[in-house]
Amino acid sequence: MKKLIIGLLVVMGVSVAALLGAGTLTKDSGSELSMALDNVNPLVKTSTVYGVTNTAIKKGKGGAGEDIYTYRIKTVDVKGQARWLTFTADKRLKLNKYLKIDTKGQNVNSWEAVSLQAVPKTVVQQLANS
Repeated sequence: MKKLIIGLLVVMGVSVAALLGAGTLTKDSGSELSMALDNVNPLVKTSTVYGVTNTAIKKGKGGAGEDIYTYRIKTVDVKGQARWLTFTADKRLKLNKYLKIDTKGQNVNSWEAVSLQAVPKTVVQQLANS
């Protein structure tokens, strides 16, 4: 019985360490695997970040033949923490426009264009300095 309890505690400890480590390993990674891991990891929180649009890094075709644009932009949250996000859009985004992006780790749940007034001043300053 004692060995079973110790074994369960070890398995739980390794599982928690793996979940914590996965969040650190996926930061700034734009891979599909990173997005999927962050999406299912209960320790990765949802957050809102802001970024400025740039030129698409890739243009491809979707399953129905539509154009798909891939973007990689530097984002900043209201606490001033910066990270890189990769996401796709079904249209070419206008350059130098502010985006409000809802994420769970590297997984982009949604994004929308916002006015400069809708972006926190500290975020605007940090984005301007980068």
